Amino acid sequence: MFLAWKELKHNKVRYALIMVLLTLMIFLVLFLSGLAKGLSAATSSAIDNASADYYILEDSADNLIPRSSLTAEEFNRIKEFVSNATPININRSAATRNETTTKLDITYMGIDTEDFLMPKVIEGSKITGAGQIVLNNSFLEEGFQIGDLLKDAQTGYEMEVVGFTKNQMYGHSSIGVVSLETYEEIQKLYTGRDTISYQAAAIKPGSSEINYTELKNFVENNLKETIVLTKSEVISHIPGHSQEQSTILMMLVFLLLISSFIVGVFFYVTTMQKIPQFGVLKAVGAKMSTLVWSLTAQVLLLSGISMIIGNLLTFAMASALPPTMPFVLAPANAALVSVLFIVISLLTSLFSMAKVARVDALTAIGGNE
Repeated sequence: MFLAWKELKHNKVRYALIMVLLTLMIFLVLFLSGLAKGLSAATSSAIDNASADYYILEDSADNLIPRSSLTAEEFNRIKEFVSNATPININRSAATRNETTTKLDITYMGIDTEDFLMPKVIEGSKITGAGQIVLNNSFLEEGFQIGDLLKDAQTGYEMEVVGFTKNQMYGHSSIGVVSLETYEEIQKLYTGRDTISYQAAAIKPGSSEINYTELKNFVENNLKETIVLTKSEVISHIPGHSQEQSTILMMLVFLLLISSFIVGVFFYVTTMQKIPQFGVLKAVGAKMSTLVWSLTAQVLLLSGISMIIGNLLTFAMASALPPTMPFVLAPANAALVSVLFIVISLLTSLFSMAKVARVDALTAIGGNE
């Protein structure tokens, strides 16, 4: 550590430039990781953050809740078998605020607002009756406030904004939570039918409730043309979700590979420039373990400091981003990426250590001339 620190202090400019490069690379990796998580949340956070473990859908709905349909009779049979069941409806639409004519994209989520699917209200109050709506906090950027009237663009049905929730998105559209009664009113105006139906049933098994196998057997034996899906299966079939995540993951992998190559080249070139110094150290009796530890300490110091700065920059930027920006970076994910980056830096430095191990002291200091 002593040799590593002395050399870093002696060549401040060179190692400062390397540290800037490492900081930018870890920043890019963290930003891409946060973007991947943010895009995932923008397509699925309403399902991902819900307390339900399983969903019962119509089997011809392509595993999509908005395309599914369950009759009230079918839901009642599900409710008799598992008590922790509640209906869920998801419908994409457009809406306007107060007397304005600008249409905004919105996805209604019609649920029992007294049951486990109701998200936490971070501002305002809960829904207490029909004609009320709780909006995702992204609508705050559009100028919505508590007490505003939101009008459905297709039916003209008006709802009062009573509160705001957080992290409720579906298919890149912000959620507006409404009661089952409000959702039924909108559907009646839209379709002209008075029949009560639901799109899917959300299941939250408790400690003494049934498991997935029992639920699946019940559905197969008692409900025709329906299937049971886990939360992850529902999320994976949301349009665009899997494709986006695959693309971002490929970009992240390539960025890590490119970063590791650049880090390896920088440390290798730096090591080659110091071959005479290593030769002198070997000539005066320095052990190989001392030289290896010196290189390792340099890599740890440079990558560790760069990792800290990169994390600070990333989280500072994340705090300044608007709620509409699809960026989510949890500290645990940032820590995992940072540790992975340091490990990659250490692995790429092995080439430099191998070069040092083969250094001949006499040749390195020019004794063969």
